[in-house]
Amino acid sequence: MNIVMNINDAIEFVKKNCKAKFDSTIEVHINCDLNKDKQETIRFNITFPYGTGKSKKIAVMASVKIDGADLELKEEDVEKLEKGQIKPKSDFDVLIVEPRYMSKLAKVAKILGPAGVMPNPKNGTVTEDVQKAVELFKKGRVEVRSEPNGSIIHTILGKKSFTTQLLVENYQELMSALSLNKPQKAQAGWIKEVFISATMSPSVKVL
Repeated sequence: MNIVMNINDAIEFVKKNCKAKFDSTIEVHINCDLNKDKQETIRFNITFPYGTGKSKKIAVMASVKIDGADLELKEEDVEKLEKGQIKPKSDFDVLIVEPRYMSKLAKVAKILGPAGVMPNPKNGTVTEDVQKAVELFKKGRVEVRSEPNGSIIHTILGKKSFTTQLLVENYQELMSALSLNKPQKAQAGWIKEVFISATMSPSVKVL
């Protein structure tokens, strides 16, 4: 039987009942009514007003020095990616590049793609303004996307250490963004259920 609460109470409940001894991540799980055969999918970027509390290691390939980048890759580093000397999800979590470097990355697409770090203009990781993109991802920019079957969206809201109010405002920003990015052909009520949870906590259905 699902526990059903408003968003404020849901977040309070999840924080109180989280058994993790570390600063747990607060997550949102959304069941959708989307038809993938009609290309009803969700994919957009959002920068939460209060970030996510989760730091990301950002790698870049750019023609100028980028402040805030954790790893600045050169063309010769593509071979290191190919040989596993530089590893996605270990040495970096996000790769942001200028468009001119995309052809150089083609040979390692089979490595970057499965790791979820292949640069893509749709999520802002292929851009002429790499500096701005780095700043946005450092602030807590995340990609929100539906699973391949089109029925579920998983994303994060922040950390258990955030105040309830900050998490609520991040949630409200997410729901507003979902409304703005509703697939054109999706039916009314396409967001069927929303659940809040944390690492090692029960989940709560949000009214």
